[in-house]
Amino acid sequence: MRNDIDGTTKCKTHQVIRRNRHMEKVIVLGAAGTIGKVIVKDLAESGVDVIAADLDISKLEELRAWVGKPIAIASVNIKDHDATTELLQQGKVCINAVNYIFNLDIMKAAASAGVSVLDLGGLYTITKEQLKLDEMMKQAQALSIVGMGSDPGVSNVFSRYGVEQLDEAEEIQIRFGSTTSGVTFPFAADTILDEATKNAYAVKNGELVEVEPLGDEEFTVFHREIGIQQTFSIIHSELATLPTSYPQVKQITYKDTWDPATIEKIRLFSSMGFMNTESGTEGPSPRRQLVSLLQQSLKEEPQWGTDELMVEVIGWKNGNRTTVKMELLTNYHRDWNVSATQYATAIPASIVAQMLLRGEIQATGVKPAELCVDPDLFISYLTKKQVRLLITTSETREH
Repeated sequence: MRNDIDGTTKCKTHQVIRRNRHMEKVIVLGAAGTIGKVIVKDLAESGVDVIAADLDISKLEELRAWVGKPIAIASVNIKDHDATTELLQQGKVCINAVNYIFNLDIMKAAASAGVSVLDLGGLYTITKEQLKLDEMMKQAQALSIVGMGSDPGVSNVFSRYGVEQLDEAEEIQIRFGSTTSGVTFPFAADTILDEATKNAYAVKNGELVEVEPLGDEEFTVFHREIGIQQTFSIIHSELATLPTSYPQVKQITYKDTWDPATIEKIRLFSSMGFMNTESGTEGPSPRRQLVSLLQQSLKEEPQWGTDELMVEVIGWKNGNRTTVKMELLTNYHRDWNVSATQYATAIPASIVAQMLLRGEIQATGVKPAELCVDPDLFISYLTKKQVRLLITTSETREH
């Protein structure tokens, strides 16, 4: 097997692998994608040696020009276990920014290579399967962090922060709001369609329950820049780990705002049978053809606005009812020409990869962010980026 690095150097022998094995590099898989490219840019801006990997070498060349700093590029087919393993052996940390359906394959390659890996989430179901590979990663003396983007990721770290501020935590409420309007697919179209059509999960009265897609809607009060928005339960990876990380918490919910135009179109697709995942005799399934069409032809230009990730942890402190609210506000990044969602998802992955490089995270196995990322240290790095973090603690005292 071989991977082309920079279009010139080729890994033909194990001698090359051994020479590069302990180099302090981060390898980004899916580097030419919507989120991957922003991860690469932030790593490069931070002075990290990066190998940007994707299938299409021409897109990687475009990425290198956009980043504007020296990066290595590698063409790799992530479905090829041996080729992916060989590539990963050239770094210390892997950031998996490909579609979540490949998370298990990339974890296995990372274990074979003996490198730590983090991803952007497994949409609950895949995350559950990833957690079962804990022993495999421990034997490889490596760590797999499941979900280290914005949400999941920052939402998990904020949940831990809030729980640790209280004597007793009873509720974790995670909400996402945005002033961006128009039909938007700020990350993989496949993932967005799944979020809108698969049952969600929530912890209610201490029990994990299923919720219909886009169900349990409510009106959420966000920061004044966002306002009051309607939010809906959607399937998300936080509910795959927070209930076991904090079994004492009796209410855990995740809800997201959706632009009405996006919901309307997805429901139209569903009513017309375009969500059918069964392949026919004449080619790919309607769902696969729809995703391909969306990726190629979605032309509507959204009006980019501000995103807010809000985590509220509610419980008791000093005998008083107390709420710890954390609000992360992210704007459209004009200098990089990337949306708030792209930036807010990419930056946490870059930060945690650098923490792994510096040895600030020492765990092995498979862990969610809330069990291995120190909240105070992470927040100290996060607040140096182009975001705003507001932390409000409110306490109700009875007189």
